[in-house]
Amino acid sequence: MRLDKFLAHTGYGTRKDVKILIKQKRVFVNEELTRDASLILDTASDVVQVDGEVVHYEKDIYIMMNKPAGYICAHDAVDYPSVLELIEEYHNDLFFVGRLDADTEGLLLITNDGTFSHKVAHAKKEVTKQYYVELETVFNQDFIAKLNEGIPLDETMLKPAQVEMVTDKSLLLTISEGKYHQVKRMMHYCENEVTYLKRIKIGALKLDDTLNLGEYRNLTSEEINLFM
Repeated sequence: MRLDKFLAHTGYGTRKDVKILIKQKRVFVNEELTRDASLILDTASDVVQVDGEVVHYEKDIYIMMNKPAGYICAHDAVDYPSVLELIEEYHNDLFFVGRLDADTEGLLLITNDGTFSHKVAHAKKEVTKQYYVELETVFNQDFIAKLNEGIPLDETMLKPAQVEMVTDKSLLLTISEGKYHQVKRMMHYCENEVTYLKRIKIGALKLDDTLNLGEYRNLTSEEINLFM
């Protein structure tokens, strides 16, 4: 792997940013100063240091985050800050495995493994997502049967959803699609409005309830294998 790609991957900014680091004589490879951004590394044996600190390399990254409201799933922050700003060691090659709206909390997966992302998020895989939903008014349970059958949205029929009542104004909703504002629009169809929304489960993977809002951890190998 090229040195500039290695440093960009491990959180030192864009390729342009890391080339500046190298020109500033801040990068050493195997204890020797280097000025060559195109230097080819053996990531298994070569030791890279920036400002005297060893840079540790992880080829594949799998993060579970308890996303807080007020952040967007995008690299470029516009109206809201990016979720990636919450990650201490930023990686340019990270992307989101299914997005959550700015005002939605809960389970968010972030990775640099395209195969993993495809297996989790691709529509044909039909991996379910479960949401905890709080509503503005008492939910009319007559709509449960309709949701179980599939309701119309965007001139198509949604796939069947599962509903489990928590209180008369809150429920668990399990769906296998991820259309734009889908949960909110489904509840609007049910003559109600969402006041709070949190994703708590993707497939068999549950949000770690020890993670506070904004906290994250690496997935375990067992959790990764749930989707492989």
